[in-house]
Amino acid sequence: MPRPHSRRLDSSKLKKVRKNKKVPLVRFYKNHKKAILVSAKLLVTTICILGFYGIYLDGKIRHRMDGTIWQLPAEVYARIPNITIKSHPSSREVLKVLKENGYQQTNMIANPSDYQWQNNDLILLTRAFAFPNEVKPERLLKLSFNQNQLVQIEDINNQQLLNSFSLAPKLIAMLQSGKEDRLMLPLEKFPKLLIDTLILTEDRNFFEHNGISPMSILRAIFTNLRAGRNVQGGSTLTQQLIKNLFLTNKRSFIRKLNEAYMALILDYRYSKNRILETYLNEIYLGQMGDTQIHGFALASLFYFNRPINEISLDKIALLVGMVKGPSLYNPWRNPQNALNRRNVVLTILRDHKIIDNSLYEMLIQRPLGVQEKGQIAQSYPAFIQTLRRELHLKLGTQIDQLSGTRIFTTLDVNQQKAAEQALSQHLQILNKQRHPFLEGAMVIADYKTGEIRALIGGVNTQYAGFNRALDSRRQIGSLVKPSVYLTALAEPTNFALNTKLNNQPISIKQANGHYWQPHNYDRQYSAPITLINALTHSINIPTVNLGLKLGLKKVIATQKAMGWENDEIPVVPSTLLGAYSLSPYDVTKLYQTLANNGKKIQLHVFTDVTNQKGDVLYHNDITSQQVVPPQAAFLTLFAMQNVVKNGTARSLQPQFANLNLAGKTGTTNRSRDTWFVGIDGKDVTTIWVGLDNNEQTKLTGATGALPIYNQYLKRYSVKRLKLIQPNNIDWAGINQEGEWQCDLPYKIPYWRINNSSVCDNKSIVRSMWDFFWK
Repeated sequence: MPRPHSRRLDSSKLKKVRKNKKVPLVRFYKNHKKAILVSAKLLVTTICILGFYGIYLDGKIRHRMDGTIWQLPAEVYARIPNITIKSHPSSREVLKVLKENGYQQTNMIANPSDYQWQNNDLILLTRAFAFPNEVKPERLLKLSFNQNQLVQIEDINNQQLLNSFSLAPKLIAMLQSGKEDRLMLPLEKFPKLLIDTLILTEDRNFFEHNGISPMSILRAIFTNLRAGRNVQGGSTLTQQLIKNLFLTNKRSFIRKLNEAYMALILDYRYSKNRILETYLNEIYLGQMGDTQIHGFALASLFYFNRPINEISLDKIALLVGMVKGPSLYNPWRNPQNALNRRNVVLTILRDHKIIDNSLYEMLIQRPLGVQEKGQIAQSYPAFIQTLRRELHLKLGTQIDQLSGTRIFTTLDVNQQKAAEQALSQHLQILNKQRHPFLEGAMVIADYKTGEIRALIGGVNTQYAGFNRALDSRRQIGSLVKPSVYLTALAEPTNFALNTKLNNQPISIKQANGHYWQPHNYDRQYSAPITLINALTHSINIPTVNLGLKLGLKKVIATQKAMGWENDEIPVVPSTLLGAYSLSPYDVTKLYQTLANNGKKIQLHVFTDVTNQKGDVLYHNDITSQQVVPPQAAFLTLFAMQNVVKNGTARSLQPQFANLNLAGKTGTTNRSRDTWFVGIDGKDVTTIWVGLDNNEQTKLTGATGALPIYNQYLKRYSVKRLKLIQPNNIDWAGINQEGEWQCDLPYKIPYWRINNSSVCDNKSIVRSMWDFFWK
């Protein structure tokens, strides 16, 4: 079949056609020239505006990302736990310390804080931690026990024997200037499994996209349209970070455009690792009162009481799941929601072959495993208040420069817990039996170091309100008496424990012409009694006689030297019976000096402030000063031991006789205030019970404050008090009348004068008697 003849178009006609085709465009331009020029100008202007706006946003992002992203809170730690061979702890005591600091027994040691038994040896892997001036890496240690006592500590990797080792202390609070708490960690400190789970759940294309993911946005729009509600978001991790750092949660089209634009800039300006690290530390994961919990590191401690690198996969899944809605999936408030969301994340891990089905089935059967709510939520408000005051006192204006620092305190969490339980339980009983509004305060201090181990400001131990331990100034009553006897015993040529004191009613004329007539608590009087018996039974009249013989100014001078730096101590006879007010904290100062053989050490609640690397920024330098003779302190403590054995605190004897405790009860007029101070082999404990309105309690020191100490001793194992006998202290027998009789078995200590024994030189005894009664 022949090909059809093709028509050829004349060249002149072709040019004409082409010319005619251009005519409409030319005509369109001529007809719309003004609109086109305006549109072009608008387009250029828009591009310029977006460019300049981008430059502004870039500056804003760089200012935050290259500067201080957050005002980090100061991390507050409890005292550093130290396990030493010298103290010969039992395996039970060692295990108790380990468990209290988050260590767990396992079949195989894989992570820090794991431990296992191998016959009589305890193998454990310690946590790395930056202690003050010393960064300790993870260490694999072997603790050997013989007859249930620690006898050897070996660093297995270094094949080195140790005398002791320290554990990373417990985080107890965060001191922040704003209302956000976080623990800042570098990216490499986060477990890889957490990062993989987060990216797989929240932004699978994180390492591929440029800050925004159009496909994710379209997928979210389609899903939400099908559901008829907002069930899925299209934001990338980068967009979420932008929203958290720079924008608000207000939903609007303009905010979403801003978020996308800034995400593009952030992704262009910074590496994926930098963005991811910032996100991991910024993400909001819960609320602690008015304070927000930010970052996975703090959330791990907040919910599980374990560092982020030690939690199991199911706990990682819970935290990642909470990113979608920290309130909706809060494991304390909505445990079922949290459990379902955790299992959704675990399902995603299974579907993407991160875990196999058998592991998945095991993990979804586990409970949430969260700790009791509020364990690091300022659990020790009175102690933290005291810490803030001391920091202001010691650091002054530098207090504003604590962002990101670590503060190492003296708080012993176990003692604090035992004290809180003892005080709360007994006051609940008294409130039902006696008065519904009784309050209390408690201070426990290591008298050899001055470190406050526990401090309670009220019966509601979790309430950060009025701190009675620091601010409640109440009459101290009979607590003043040991200082009077101590002043006397510092004069060995004039007074000894068997010096006799008058015990008959007296009337003292005062400067205003009125007479002061003190009386004994039971209104009973007797023949002269010995100094030790007067203190043992807390008898008023002998104390007044002794104080007047010494002179009020001398007694007050002793009290001030020991720590009562109170210029308001009145120079009147009633001062000898404690007719003036002090706080429980101030009372502890005097008894710390007495218990420490006359050496005064400033009470304090923190030791060091460091940066994250362990470099010490401030060290709380504490020194001791001998302010009263150690012999006088020894004799007074011996008499206070007799208070517990035979006197007003004898209710402690049936259960705690083996501890050889020293103590002193205190009761003020009309039983408005009840006190007790107890001294064991390490600590001095001050307890006050009373009413805030200063009304009568119908209690005494023995029935109000002392039972709290009894309850505390049942909950916390204290050391036996063994008095350190100083030079020139000797022992001699006395008869029932209090006279020296050296062949008797019952002996009391005395301060030997001029190296002469009372048994060799009876004239010393006579001289003391004559001096007092002339």
